[in-house]
Amino acid sequence: MPSDCMVNQQSRSRRCTLLWLLCAFFVPSIRAQSDFIIVQSLEIKGNKKTKEALILREMDLGINDTLHIANVSNRFEKNEKLLMNTGLFNQVNINIENWNEEVMAVDLTVEVVESWYIFPLPIFNLADRNLNVWWTEFNGSLKRVNYGMRFVYVNFSGNKDNLKLTLQGGYTRRVLLQYERPYINRRKTFGITGRFFFDHRREFAYETRGNKQVFYEDQDQINYRSTKAILSFHFRPRVEGFHEWLVKYEKNRVTDSILDINQRYFNGRSTMRYFEIDYVFRRERRDNRFYPVKGNFLEVEAQKIGLGIYNHINKLNTSVAYAHYFPLSNRLNLEMRVKGQREWLRGQHPYFGLEALGYGEDYVRGYEFYVIDGTDFLLSRNSFRIKIFDRIFDLKKKMPVKNYRLFPVTLWFTLNADFGKSYNYLFNEENTLNNDWLFGRGVGLDMVLYYKYAFQIEYSFNHLNEKGIFLHIRSDF
Repeated sequence: MPSDCMVNQQSRSRRCTLLWLLCAFFVPSIRAQSDFIIVQSLEIKGNKKTKEALILREMDLGINDTLHIANVSNRFEKNEKLLMNTGLFNQVNINIENWNEEVMAVDLTVEVVESWYIFPLPIFNLADRNLNVWWTEFNGSLKRVNYGMRFVYVNFSGNKDNLKLTLQGGYTRRVLLQYERPYINRRKTFGITGRFFFDHRREFAYETRGNKQVFYEDQDQINYRSTKAILSFHFRPRVEGFHEWLVKYEKNRVTDSILDINQRYFNGRSTMRYFEIDYVFRRERRDNRFYPVKGNFLEVEAQKIGLGIYNHINKLNTSVAYAHYFPLSNRLNLEMRVKGQREWLRGQHPYFGLEALGYGEDYVRGYEFYVIDGTDFLLSRNSFRIKIFDRIFDLKKKMPVKNYRLFPVTLWFTLNADFGKSYNYLFNEENTLNNDWLFGRGVGLDMVLYYKYAFQIEYSFNHLNEKGIFLHIRSDF
C-alpha cells in the first residue's frame, strides 16, 4: 500500500504513540494528583462548508470535558465515528496538539475532509422490489426502469440541511421537492422536513397470487396516480436519540377497471384519500450506520392511518426493530437483527397497504422472489461475518473529485441464517406462504466502499428447497 494511502492510519498511529510517550514520561510523576485530563481547547480544521457549531453538536466531546487518561484514544475514536456517521465527511481525525502536564489539560484539533456536496445525479433504478425479481421474472426489461435526474444539495447552508429535486420518467413518473433542516433552534435539538411529490404509473400490482404480485397494465393511459404531502418535526436532545412526529396527506387513484378485477383493492373505491400521523423513536449506537461491526440500533414506530376525515381506511400499526453487532475479533463479527409489526384494528382492510415480508429490507433470504402480505409479521436476520480484505487505494488524478481520491475497500465473507412469519387473515387464497414460518440460509460476500456503500451477493436456500444467487444493496437497517 502506498504511504500516502495511509493518512488515517498514520494519524491514529501518531496519536497513540504521542499518548504512550506522554503517559510513560509524565503521568507516573503526577499520578497521585490525577488520572484525568481536561479539554482546554478544541479547534476545528478543514470545514469549508460545514458550520463549526454543527460539528460540535454531533460530538460528545467538548471544551472543559474531563477524560480518563486510559480511555482517551477510545474516546477520540468514538467521536471520529460519530462525525463519519453524519455522511458529511470522507475522513475525520482527532489529535492532541498540546499537553500541559502541570494542570493536566490538553488542546485538541478535529481535522475533517468534507464530502462533495452538490450532486446532479442521474436516476437509473428498478421499479421492481429487487434486482433478482427484475432480472429473472421480467427478463431485465428496460420498460421496468426509472430514469431521470435528481438534484441534491447536501449541507445546503452548512447546517447539515438538504435540498432535493427529483424529475423522473420511465416506469414511474415522479416529481419530488424536499427540504430537510435537522436543527432550527439555538440548542440544535429541533428540526423540520417538508416533502411534496406525485407519481404516475401505467402499471401497478393489484393482487397477490401464489405469493407473487399480479400487475394491471394498460399502456394507453395512466392507471395509477398518487399525490403526497408530508411535514415532519424532529427532536434530538442527545447524539444517540432521535424523535420524529409526522403528518401526511395522501391521495391515490386507480383506473375504474380495478373494480371489475379486485373490488377490495381500495374496498370498492377507485380513489382513496386519508391523513396519517406517525411517531418514530430511534436510538443509534452503531459504530457505522451504513455497515456496522459493533454497537446496536433501536427503532420504535406507531402509525395511525386514517383520522376519520374521509373514512376510506382505518389502521393502527406499531413496529419495533432492533439490531446488535458483536465484534468477536478484528476480523470476526456477528450481526443479529429482529423486527416485528402489529396491526391493532382487525377490520376489513383493503389490499392496498398490506405489505409485510418481501419489501425493502424486510425479507427472509432465499425468498426474494416472493411477497408475503399481512397485517403482522416477525423477522430475524443473522450473519456471521469474516473480514477477508481491507485496503485503501489512492486513485490520485484518476478521480477528478479530490475528496474521493482515497478509496477504501472492505470485503466480508458471510454465513447467513434468517427466519420469519407473516400473519394474514384477509387474503390467503392461493398464497401458501402466508401464516407459515419461513427459513432461509446461505453464504455471501459483502463489499463496502468509502465506509458507506455496501453491495451484497448471496447464495441462499429456503425451506422449499429452492436456491439461487441474489444481489442486494444494503440500506441503513
